[in-house]
Amino acid sequence: MATNNGANGSNGRSSGSNGGVFICLYGPSKAGKTVASAAAGATGVFIGDPAGLMSASRFLGIEKLNILPARTVPEAITQIEKAVNKGGVPSIVIDDFSLIVETTINEYESTKGRSSMWSALTRDVLAARDAARAATAQGSIVIFNCHEQPPRTSSGKFIRGGPALPGQLPEKFSGMVDVIGRAMFEASAAPWKYQLCFEPLPDYVSGDRLSVFPGKAPMNIAEGLRAAGYVVPYPKGLEWIDKVAQGVSEKILEAGIENWPEVIQAASQKLIGKRKLPHIRWALQDGLHRATIAHYQEVDVLRAFTSAEEEDALFA
Repeated sequence: MATNNGANGSNGRSSGSNGGVFICLYGPSKAGKTVASAAAGATGVFIGDPAGLMSASRFLGIEKLNILPARTVPEAITQIEKAVNKGGVPSIVIDDFSLIVETTINEYESTKGRSSMWSALTRDVLAARDAARAATAQGSIVIFNCHEQPPRTSSGKFIRGGPALPGQLPEKFSGMVDVIGRAMFEASAAPWKYQLCFEPLPDYVSGDRLSVFPGKAPMNIAEGLRAAGYVVPYPKGLEWIDKVAQGVSEKILEAGIENWPEVIQAASQKLIGKRKLPHIRWALQDGLHRATIAHYQEVDVLRAFTSAEEEDALFA
């Protein structure tokens, strides 16, 4: 079975000439976007409302995230540029960008007036996008989180559903993003009831020009990046999570992906009482998702070299 190099794999891509990756996630509230982004960017910087990131900090058991506060888009741009100028930042997470844009609109209504506020907002959102691209050129992984808005018509033009941004910005913003994924409800997904869709969708923006993630992926950005060869380290003192996750992943693949509950149960019994519960949860979910991604990567390879009749027999 395929295995993963883990957080410290020697073949990983993370910085320098290899470049970074620009990711945008969008979906309904409470889908787990902030937690998934926090797990991927735990050793980097976060831009947004500190109060909004408290849930991720508690869920992952991280005492202190490196948060640069930003209420408006210009403030977010300043913080992104500050991180870029500092250099060597492994990741930048812009949390709840839709809310940042909404706050900016409210402020511009009073400071710029209706006649010029929309052009100013468009300029600033695209400037934030360009600042993120500059960060990826230095090797940073950059993740924007947004709420979701449905397909609609703006100025007579059809706009696909996507990140909750006004006007034609969902398409304009997404044009420079390497990977854009939609969080979609999936009852069978574990531990969250959501999964990420990177496959092309007729009425929603999605795609992965770097082929980083499977078309349908667990709600786990970090494991998707690791499987693609990017180095996504765990916070200092939590490096042991990678070893546990790798062991759990291998046991799930050996037992069969459908038998993951038994493997998770056995692993949890060995860890309870020895580690903090949030960290146990983190290790087990990474192990499960690492195995899930590896399993479906193998399935995709087999399907590419299998006839329709053989596929029915293999994957029935």
